[in-house]
Amino acid sequence: MSPFPAHGRTNDQRSAEDLAAQAGRLLTDLRVSRVAPEDLGAFAEAEAQSVIIDRLAVARPGDLVFGEWDPDSRARLEADRVWFVDPLDGVRSYVTEGRPDWAVHVALWEKDPEGVGGITACAIAMPAYGRVLTGRGATTYQPTSIIRGPRPGPLVPPREDDRLRIAVSEAEPPAFAEELAEELDASLVHLGSGGGKTATVLEGECDAYIHTSGHHQWDSAATVGVVQQRGLHASALDGSELVYNTEQIEFPDLLVCTQDVAETIIDAVRRYL
Repeated sequence: MSPFPAHGRTNDQRSAEDLAAQAGRLLTDLRVSRVAPEDLGAFAEAEAQSVIIDRLAVARPGDLVFGEWDPDSRARLEADRVWFVDPLDGVRSYVTEGRPDWAVHVALWEKDPEGVGGITACAIAMPAYGRVLTGRGATTYQPTSIIRGPRPGPLVPPREDDRLRIAVSEAEPPAFAEELAEELDASLVHLGSGGGKTATVLEGECDAYIHTSGHHQWDSAATVGVVQQRGLHASALDGSELVYNTEQIEFPDLLVCTQDVAETIIDAVRRYL
């Protein structure tokens, strides 16, 4: 386990990456453990959460943590630093043998001098690939000593034409997805996790990711942080800004895309909202 960096903007970013990678290694090990398949998802998510929480408790004792496994409190709204954590994004993919589209999300929200704040450190680990996606690009790490054989191929097949590619949920795609794809002459890519769909945009495999079935702040904080740091577009489907560490913890939808198609997609989906 790498030493946890001290405070500081650069060190906070390293910490987010280390936390995501460490949880990813554990999840990779647990995926081939003797845990019963029906219990694996919940068990692995709880264990990954514990790794992140325990490390933050020691190294960042004054910071708050917010996620699915953490009780909410008004203290979060007054805090200067809040970590948003999704220890296992894409449980259905994780428990399905051979599926690589699952992720770990870690993001730090910090209050700025004006008292507003925003995401200042963020990382998305794709453990099946041994990669951590950040605003600077991607880093690789050794997933685990247990894994044998080649790593999985790309999340999606190579492009066959220059049509727009839009990633959508495998389980709950937008009700208007097919109609939108026809209108934009786009092809749809169905994937399991938000991190996986975001990765396809970050890696240039898709042009956009559209989500309409709601999400919590901890589900998308790292996504929005990494995407915006890369200079790409992330917003609500109507183009409005997603603001974190607010009283309202849920967002109805999400758009992640390259800047050149953002206006086109926002205009096209407006009539469906």
